[in-house]
Amino acid sequence: MSYFHEEQRFARSWAWLLVVIFILGAVGLALAVTASPAMTPLATAVAAITVLAVLAVLSIARLETDVNADEVVIAFRGIWPTRRVKLADIVAHEARRYSLLESGGWGVHWGLAGMTYNVSGDRGVHLRLRDGKRVLIGSRRADELDAAIGKALTMRSVTGDRLP
Repeated sequence: MSYFHEEQRFARSWAWLLVVIFILGAVGLALAVTASPAMTPLATAVAAITVLAVLAVLSIARLETDVNADEVVIAFRGIWPTRRVKLADIVAHEARRYSLLESGGWGVHWGLAGMTYNVSGDRGVHLRLRDGKRVLIGSRRADELDAAIGKALTMRSVTGDRLP
């Protein structure tokens, strides 16, 4: 049984611009350190191909979040392996606003809020797990996601644990 499904993509044009500027800067710096003082045509081509490859990955990447009777599934298609958080492992959950400092930016990475999965915005659901780990899931529908997790946990306690 599915309680929640959401798909999100990197969509904001200014975010793309920041990504391109960052990548161009990083590639330019790497080339400046390793290449001759003047950029060669080969170095220029490598920089352009790198930027296009990153933009291609970001254009197909999407964050899918699902809540079912057994787990919260976080799939960052095209970028990162799927993460499955068993409901039995969740000890606390909360829909909330988060800062760039807490999340560490957009994408998949470690931040002050724990392992973060997000594509935009400043709202999401923060999970605290039984082993002390924390997970932040960015969502445009954070309140609905939090409610779905709560409902799944409630149904799980009413019907008994489905997973060992």
